[in-house]
Amino acid sequence: MTKETYNILKRMEERPAMWLGECTLKALSSFLMGYQSGLTDKGIDEHILPTFEFFEWIKNKLGYYESTAGWANMILASTMGLDPKNIDWDSYDINVSSIQHNTSFKKFYELLEDYMNEKTECNRNKK
Repeated sequence: MTKETYNILKRMEERPAMWLGECTLKALSSFLMGYQSGLTDKGIDEHILPTFEFFEWIKNKLGYYESTAGWANMILASTMGLDPKNIDWDSYDINVSSIQHNTSFKKFYELLEDYMNEKTECNRNKK
């Protein structure tokens, strides 16, 4: 992730509804996919979030056995207090409250900071 992308995400954190229309990880994920698509269409080879790497990192951090549900779903389910080993992904999010959406949105940013700090630390240790 480039510094520019990180800066956009940090600006979004302050006023998510302005950027996304609603404060949900689904809206954030859709925005990031669209942003990624726009970069690809312009021939810019930049990955917004290192997809597989970030999915796996979230999976390990939150105790899931696989990452195929995606980072947004794993974070939301985690903030809802669902057991990571026993989730029906088809219907887990039917009755999500706005408080749970806000909590999961904040959790994303906490995890993003942890992820970025770990990546920075790994890069320092490689030198």
